[in-house]
Amino acid sequence: MVAGVLIKTDPNRTKSVYEQIKSIEGVANITAVFGRFDIVVMIRALDIEAAGKMIARIRSVDGVLSTETLIATSL
Repeated sequence: MVAGVLIKTDPNRTKSVYEQIKSIEGVANITAVFGRFDIVVMIRALDIEAAGKMIARIRSVDGVLSTETLIATSL
């Protein structure tokens, strides 16, 4: 499965958060952005349980204030 994780960070820790998250296994793409969120991460996982564990790991990174997850679907 594929999901996008939108991340708000402590403004003083965005670069550190970015560096820590990019090394997490399953992170397919990571981009710093301007707007309501600071970082957008695309993840790949075998199933929803594996995705949940990966998102929990992202949320535990020091400097992550909140996340919003968007599960990809086919049309």
